[in-house]
Amino acid sequence: MRFLHTGDWHLGRTIRGRSRLAEFEAVLGELLEIARSERVEAMLVCGDIFDSASPSPESDRLLNDTLRECVGLGIQVVLLAGNHDNPRRLEALGRLSDLLGVFVQSQVLLPEEGGIVTLTGADHTARIAAVPWIREGHVIDAAALFATDHDARIQTYADQAAAVLRRLCADFTPETVNILAAHVFVDGAQLAALDGSERLLHVGQAYGVNPAALPTSPQYMALGHIHQPQELRSTPVPAAYSGSLLQLDFGERGQQKVVRIIDATPGRPVEQRPVPITRGRQLVELRGTLMEVARAAEAAPGAHLRVLLDVDRPEPGMAQRVRDLVPGAVDVRLQYERLADDNGEAERVLGKLAPKDLFARYYRAQHGLEPTPELLALFDELFAAETHAPSEVLT
Repeated sequence: MRFLHTGDWHLGRTIRGRSRLAEFEAVLGELLEIARSERVEAMLVCGDIFDSASPSPESDRLLNDTLRECVGLGIQVVLLAGNHDNPRRLEALGRLSDLLGVFVQSQVLLPEEGGIVTLTGADHTARIAAVPWIREGHVIDAAALFATDHDARIQTYADQAAAVLRRLCADFTPETVNILAAHVFVDGAQLAALDGSERLLHVGQAYGVNPAALPTSPQYMALGHIHQPQELRSTPVPAAYSGSLLQLDFGERGQQKVVRIIDATPGRPVEQRPVPITRGRQLVELRGTLMEVARAAEAAPGAHLRVLLDVDRPEPGMAQRVRDLVPGAVDVRLQYERLADDNGEAERVLGKLAPKDLFARYYRAQHGLEPTPELLALFDELFAAETHAPSEVLT
């Protein structure tokens, strides 16, 4: 039975305020082309379908159009809620969609009450232990649902989440294809070193499930939550994060985005392979002078650019000049030598400083440089105008 493993779509995500709707349309179209050409029987979408709990109508349309195409192709879909998603919103979708072969899992359920989704293929039956993101405030309730441990109140989040995963997979048998699909953070997974787009709140040590605590009965663990595509080497059974469909922030620049094709037969090891997603725009970082950056941008047509501009000091309007010269620049940061903090001045009482001194202090804190005499003179002029009586200003 052939599956397509994907997740972390983050529909509605922008980049520095710019819409990425056309990119999402392109990569979802590519995903459907892969599903069609690979003749998959089921698609596992492992959470974070939307980027926010209140997605835009355009994001709703993208999801519905994609699911409609899957239904038309006869592809069954298991859709998990992630930590970015609104579980109630997805639950409402599931009230109708399961009639069409689209199974939405928005909360942890007992196996007999929907925690195990059964999919029927041409030759085999698959049982999918479907586990959405378990919110911290609900993890004790989820653990108690399975009566996993009488001391659940003193266990960590990670321990309780692992117990839920093991219990859901406890009744797997060799007669069916057995897969765990979950939106979860497994300790040891690779994260972007800087500027990662995963919510740091939900990838900390407290959330990291120990690989050794994961269940041993699934043939494959289809995971969502981490945006870098990767196979996990320390888990008891084959496991992988499919990663996000787009490079969502500059910490993901250089990552090759993929979906994963999984071939599973009851009682046998799975075969898996990544298939590249190529239609998303690349994220590229450039550094140099204005002219150097402009020349380098020519080698990255169509990319979203972060520009680190080497300058002597801050200049008003410089960021806009970069954007005018390099239209792909979505993030501009000025790079210059900053003054060391003046600890003596930091101890002074703010209430005793004159307005111009307060402004100079603020400027140094923001830019790491002394304000020019011309800038201070302009401040004096504007301050005087604002503090005069209105009649005097008008004259």
